[in-house]
Amino acid sequence: MAIHTRSSEAEAARRFLEATRNVDQAFRAVRAVHDEADDLAPALACGEAQSRLDLALDELARAQALFDSVARVQGRRRAQGGMHA
Repeated sequence: MAIHTRSSEAEAARRFLEATRNVDQAFRAVRAVHDEADDLAPALACGEAQSRLDLALDELARAQALFDSVARVQGRRRAQGGMHA
């Protein structure tokens, strides 16, 4: 039986990459609404696309903070391990 383990660094990196993809998709959705509308974009469609982008950017910020935190902790652990060697 296989046991799947993920390091905290790998999980943080996965979340960051996923959040980055979500921002890209949300940005493309906003751009598509504006491109297809020819200046007559329904306010609801624009609002939904913008809201999706805002949420994606918020998640990206959280994912980046998590990644930075994990990397900082791992860096300290490595530095302390090197000091004891």
